[in-house]
Amino acid sequence: MNKNFNRDGIMHIDTSSKLYERKNTGIAYKLIKSNKHKGLGLSLKLKKELERDLNANSDYARIYAICIYYLIKNDLDLFDTLIICGDENINLVKNYLRILFSDNKDYQKKEVKSIYELRKITGNKGLKSYADNIASSYRKRVLKSVQRQQTGIPLNPIKINYRMICNKWKEIKEKMKEYE
Repeated sequence: MNKNFNRDGIMHIDTSSKLYERKNTGIAYKLIKSNKHKGLGLSLKLKKELERDLNANSDYARIYAICIYYLIKNDLDLFDTLIICGDENINLVKNYLRILFSDNKDYQKKEVKSIYELRKITGNKGLKSYADNIASSYRKRVLKSVQRQQTGIPLNPIKINYRMICNKWKEIKEKMKEYE
C-alpha cells in the first residue's frame, strides 16, 4: 500500500480529554489541507448519566463510535480515509462504526485506520492527529453560551444529547444480537 496520507480526502478524528476523565470531553474531525472541521462536546453531567444508566464506563469505545457516527454521518462525501485517534480500543470503535453504518454503502467504501497504523505506514513516530487542537477548542468552548464561543477559531458544533446516544447504544446492542 503506497498511499499519500497527506492528500485531500483524509479526515482525522480526535478527542480532547478521555471519556473516563472527570471533565468535559471534546471530539472533533478535521479534513487535511482544508479548514473544514466539526465537533461536539460531552459534558461531565452527560457522561455521568450515561455511566449510571447504560453502564457506559465499561464500554467507552461504544460512546466514542456513537459520537464519531454523529460527526461524520452527513459528511461521508468529504473523505476517503478516516484516521481515528486511539483514545479508546480502536478495534471496538471500528466494529461499532461498521454496525452503525451497516446500511450505508458510502461508509463501507471508506478506509478506516488508527493514528498508530498511520504512524507505522509513514514511519513518523511523532505524528499527531490534525484534529488534536480542534478537539481541544470544542472541549473548552462548545458547551458555553454562543457569545462565549466566539473567541478563537469559529466552531461548527453538532448537538448531541442523552437520548441520541441511548438510541444508538440500543441500536448497536440489537444489531450485535443479530450477528451472534
